[in-house]
Amino acid sequence: MRTHDRIRPVLAGLGAFLMVFGLLLRWYVAPRLIAAPAGFYIVVTLADSRASYFDESALTTRRDVTLTYNDTIRGDASAGTGTIAVWDQFTVLEDRKRKIQLIATFQRSAFNRRTGELTSCCGASVNDDTRVRQDGIGVVFWPIGTRQATYQVYDTNTERAWPAAYAGTAYVQGLLTYRFTQRIPVTVVQQVPGVPTSLLGLRGPSRNVVADRTFQATNTFWVDPRTGVPVNVEERILSVLHAPGGTGRLMVANADLTMTPASQRALATVARQNAAAITTIRQAGPLGGLLVGLLLLLAGTVPLRRLSRVRRRP
Repeated sequence: MRTHDRIRPVLAGLGAFLMVFGLLLRWYVAPRLIAAPAGFYIVVTLADSRASYFDESALTTRRDVTLTYNDTIRGDASAGTGTIAVWDQFTVLEDRKRKIQLIATFQRSAFNRRTGELTSCCGASVNDDTRVRQDGIGVVFWPIGTRQATYQVYDTNTERAWPAAYAGTAYVQGLLTYRFTQRIPVTVVQQVPGVPTSLLGLRGPSRNVVADRTFQATNTFWVDPRTGVPVNVEERILSVLHAPGGTGRLMVANADLTMTPASQRALATVARQNAAAITTIRQAGPLGGLLVGLLLLLAGTVPLRRLSRVRRRP
């Protein structure tokens, strides 16, 4: 038996294996590998240079100041599973110049690594309160293959999900994104004791009352539909203290927060890297396995003499 006759069964077997591997990679492995990473770290910044807020230390309303909203996101790989990712987020709205924090929130979210759907496992909490139910999808990861539809997006300020409706397309940092708009109506989020009626604009002798703090917002998300990465976010927020009965009020914070270009670029880089990995797993890998496998299978099953006659045939 000549050498090439001994090699042909090996080539045919290897070719068949690669073709099966290509099919498995496309239809079985890819859906399991294409998912949000369990380990992840990024800091995203939004800012408004003409914001307003009430400075409790000085008992005055400050206007046309810069407020910064920092969102630090860290994946806890050890707490996740093959289908669930666990990410911790620490968000702070602050006046950095005066070192004043207006809002600080810690969220531990557990979500499906493909659909972004939040779940109540793995110590999920808001401000360490595990009784808070998180539903819908989180703001930092949308479904892979985001559709032109309406999604329920969770908000930590009101501790519930609100609809975010598809509102068209736009290019952000060179990426085609889907734009979604979410409107959060006036919602009571906290009862604040010991608020002087004079600060709420009520006439007469000043006394302390329990005021309702409300929150409302209009949020816009620009999401890379291939990967579910939001590459730009804008949050128009208004927080107000209301006297009992609604007769007096005090503005707590009013800001139109837009993402910095540096944060947009960082998220766009993440989106491009994820999209390249998805393409490799879903298309390039399976196609390469099928083509190379077919060539090896032909080399192992078609006699060389037949191939040479085909090449000499006019």
